[in-house]
Amino acid sequence: MRDFFIESFSDYSRVIIFFHVISSALLIGSMFMIRFVVHPVQKKISDIKMRFETCMKIIRSYMFFSVPIMLVIIFTSVFMHIGLGFRGGNPITNVMVHTKEALWTFIAFNMIYMYLKYRRAKKGLVEENYIEVEEDVVLIVRYLIPLNLLLAAISAYFGVILRGF
Repeated sequence: MRDFFIESFSDYSRVIIFFHVISSALLIGSMFMIRFVVHPVQKKISDIKMRFETCMKIIRSYMFFSVPIMLVIIFTSVFMHIGLGFRGGNPITNVMVHTKEALWTFIAFNMIYMYLKYRRAKKGLVEENYIEVEEDVVLIVRYLIPLNLLLAAISAYFGVILRGF
């Protein structure tokens, strides 16, 4: 199996790196857009029910958009990790690769937590419990998405260091 990854990466390295970088840019850009562009505009909707329904639709769309992007990032990073031979290389490089893996694992768990909060807010919206909905939406948009944004930016910086640019 290891030979498959090494051979595939050597044959398609540019394509794999391209998809990895594009997916990372899309994920970071989407988090930035949700937090700093969409949310401030969405807050200005005066009808509270309409505001939360719109917010829930935005978060749902964001989840459907971000999960495949994260899967592409994970898939391409496995090819790069094995194909570039980070395991047997420089120990500092190996530590940086594992740090990136830890960051993305945390981001993935944070996304799962955001989904659980989304489901709870959706339930609160059906029950017209707007206080619960607001608490969950504020947690997702003000804290969890910016945390993922920060961690993804750090991971992208580590990726630039690893590629030697």
